[in-house]
Amino acid sequence: MRGGWVAGVTRARLLVSRVIGVEHACAVAGCRSLDDGVGVLAGSAYGERVQVGMDLEAAERGVAETLLWHLRILAGWLPPGGAGLVRTLAAWFELANIDVRLAALVSDGREPPPFALGGLATAWPRIEQARSVEEVADVVAGSAWGDPGGRSPAELSLGLRVAWARRVQDAAPAARDWVAGAVALLLARELVLDGSHARAAQLQRLADVGEQALRAGSIHDLQTALPRGAWALQGITEPTDLWRAELRWWGRLERDAPALLRTWSDEDVVLASVTVLAIDAARAARALRAAAQGGGPELVEIVDGAL
Repeated sequence: MRGGWVAGVTRARLLVSRVIGVEHACAVAGCRSLDDGVGVLAGSAYGERVQVGMDLEAAERGVAETLLWHLRILAGWLPPGGAGLVRTLAAWFELANIDVRLAALVSDGREPPPFALGGLATAWPRIEQARSVEEVADVVAGSAWGDPGGRSPAELSLGLRVAWARRVQDAAPAARDWVAGAVALLLARELVLDGSHARAAQLQRLADVGEQALRAGSIHDLQTALPRGAWALQGITEPTDLWRAELRWWGRLERDAPALLRTWSDEDVVLASVTVLAIDAARAARALRAAAQGGGPELVEIVDGAL
């Protein structure tokens, strides 16, 4: 470890030790009610923000806030380069805030409290002050996100996700195959499930996405056009089964991350730590959803990543 990274990498490993893991998550998923599931989760790191009596939306929000808090802690222990890496990886939370703000701007203006990003914000402090979709678009274009390639809410949402994929690929070369798989899933949802090619120009900004991929009308077409990311769509023939592909994407990350944790690269250890924390939070949220649906073997199977 390099001198400036010692404290942060040590903190990253400590945070990873706080995940609940598969067995605990399956115990949550096997509960017959949400309150029972939350009770099983209570003794974990999520227990501070996930409490009995919450509805499912609030409980899932508590899981997400726990992950965000851990990432903020981690970034605070890292040198500027490491904190920047965590900021890029944590950009999902800023995306979520922006999506909610855009939805509020085109509806009744009401929105839940945003995620508290602190030092992990890229453009949110300025976007939070925006009072129109046009203002949001201007702030995004003038920030590290760059020009989203469109100014409607739908175009902004897609453009930010395209930009996030590019930012992660630049900041974390070890995540290149993960990004390629996520890109394949994004294209499958946009081009095949939604059946829309209207925003192909935005999608073309993604790395390794050529004309053949943008013309895709089926999952098979994408598998042929995206050799690097085709692994994420393996075994999928129907767009309605993309949820299975998403679970397998998480499974690939879970298999790859432990090896990165054992490397000598400080950046890769941080990448792996953030990934493990995100995997655990996603699994905990799935487990709570399963409990809210009454538990059952088929729901537990989804939580344990068996698909």
